[in-house]
Amino acid sequence: MSSSTRRTAALALILTFLVVSCGRGDKPQPPEKICGTPVDWEIAKPLVESAEDLHEYNRVDRSEAISAPCTLFSGDDREMEFNFYWTSDAPGLAQRSEFDPVLEDVSQRRKADIGDEAVVGRNGAIVSASCITDRGRYFTLKLHLPQASILDEANRAKVEKFMRAYFPATVKTLGCR
Repeated sequence: MSSSTRRTAALALILTFLVVSCGRGDKPQPPEKICGTPVDWEIAKPLVESAEDLHEYNRVDRSEAISAPCTLFSGDDREMEFNFYWTSDAPGLAQRSEFDPVLEDVSQRRKADIGDEAVVGRNGAIVSASCITDRGRYFTLKLHLPQASILDEANRAKVEKFMRAYFPATVKTLGCR
């Protein structure tokens, strides 16, 4: 075999390897869990602007039941902001003023039949249920979608569908008595 034939064969082999290798891993894999809760990505996907470089900042410690945030990022962009709260009293969402800071990240909110009490808006939701632990008697989960348009009414149905799946799945991970 001549040297030019060997070079051509080696180049073809390298190019074949690169084509096959570059095809692997191009598509980002969706997370199996968001903030420690198993999730069906098909339900979460409509709430996320980009699935590129998804990663979390998670301060939630379920075993200690200490209120804390968890944020899902795409690159540097905040996609989903959660706040996990354990309290001794029910949050009383229906009795709160529309100007209450607890409700400020949930625009155009309406009551929903999720957990013991819930409000769902165009850019987030708050859901609460009885969950007795050493730290409290109630668990409340707040979701805020910083990228969501507060003018898009279609977001409400997407948020509600997500919370109907995500909230009960989260409660199952908390060790409530």
